[in-house]
Amino acid sequence: MVRVLSDVSDEEMEQARREIYDDKIYDDWQYSGPVLPIEQLTRFSDCTMMLEGVINNIIRLRNTLSEGASDKSSSASDNSSSASDKTSSEAENSSLDKETETMLREELSDCLSEARERLSSFLEIQRSDYSREMTQARNRILHKLEQIDDEELQRLRAVLLTEMGFITSSAYRERAAYSFFVEAPNAIKKKQTGTYDYKDQLDAIEQQLHAFPHNLYPTFKADPVDFLRQVFYKRVPRKKMLQLLSGIVLMIMNGRVNDVKQWGKHGDEESLIAMKTVGKKPAIGEHKKELMALVKKAVLKIAVYQKRGYYGVFLSKQAYWYPIFRLMGDWELLPPNSPQSFCTFLEELFEGKKISGPKARLCGRDDLRQAGIAPFSNHEALKWKDLEQEELINTQEAKFNRYCEIVDIFMKILGEEAFKKGIMLDDWLKE
Repeated sequence: MVRVLSDVSDEEMEQARREIYDDKIYDDWQYSGPVLPIEQLTRFSDCTMMLEGVINNIIRLRNTLSEGASDKSSSASDNSSSASDKTSSEAENSSLDKETETMLREELSDCLSEARERLSSFLEIQRSDYSREMTQARNRILHKLEQIDDEELQRLRAVLLTEMGFITSSAYRERAAYSFFVEAPNAIKKKQTGTYDYKDQLDAIEQQLHAFPHNLYPTFKADPVDFLRQVFYKRVPRKKMLQLLSGIVLMIMNGRVNDVKQWGKHGDEESLIAMKTVGKKPAIGEHKKELMALVKKAVLKIAVYQKRGYYGVFLSKQAYWYPIFRLMGDWELLPPNSPQSFCTFLEELFEGKKISGPKARLCGRDDLRQAGIAPFSNHEALKWKDLEQEELINTQEAKFNRYCEIVDIFMKILGEEAFKKGIMLDDWLKE
């Protein structure tokens, strides 16, 4: 059975809710940074719209079936005395009604099954969304589900109602904060493909974050977990929340959150460090000096390396130094975006060295810059050989294979040097 609690449309309810809030406070706030694809938030609109759509269909179908049953009952009572006088035409109409009812019941069964699946998905998504619109969506869905007599949907409704009471609890907020401020920036960094990174605008964007209403950015800097509680209670509209979170994630990805004071009321140091080291490789840091010594020996050896079956040195072109340059940048042994630093490193390393036999010519800045094109510039050198075919569309196969081979040979030489010293190189280089 369907219990119709209100004849007010969704649009009228939403308009009434909007009028409760005064969003003029956001009118003067400007944001010039990117709106990042934060997966925890991007599924909201489609998921909510499809769930509410199928719930509306269930209510409509049950109302139609209920009205049809009522009409039949009334008709049967009125015409019981003349049942034997039915015409063949009336019999056909009765048969058509049964067919329609069967079709409606089948459609209702499908909608109920779909609603159970979509509501289960919604329960997962809503746990990380503290926006005003999600709060409103929870209330709308609870109101509509109350009208549907279905055991599984009522069980899931009870779960949603319970979770609404815990959405601002410390445990829920800690999970959501880790999802937003550790998992999301790490996932976005892995998908970056050399597009504009806003590094030259970070100061201006951070000033905009400081200007966000309700003092929310300083609240984040004090405690990211408490920040989500404030977002919820300030009823921040979803569009503005997405911009604010995108700006914060941008700061995290660029290492500008070292001044964040604590993580949650219990001071979770592990989560705090995980956020502050997004995209970094702490394992190398403590061994940087020893690794540099090994790299220098490997560079001297690859400069004279001759592959069996090839004439001359393997690094036969000055641009072939590019994979070595990228490896040293990836390991933070040299500035990753400074070809001149690598050229200076080579000049100083080979200065005064007496090398018998042929040696690779040292590269210049232009050699490295010309070599630094996609996909090589978009990925760490050790991951080049794992790239998908669609990422190599505009790349010469011979060049790609040679660069990957240079990385492999250099890593083999480096590994041999590490083995001589009893060093487990893989432990140093792991993320």
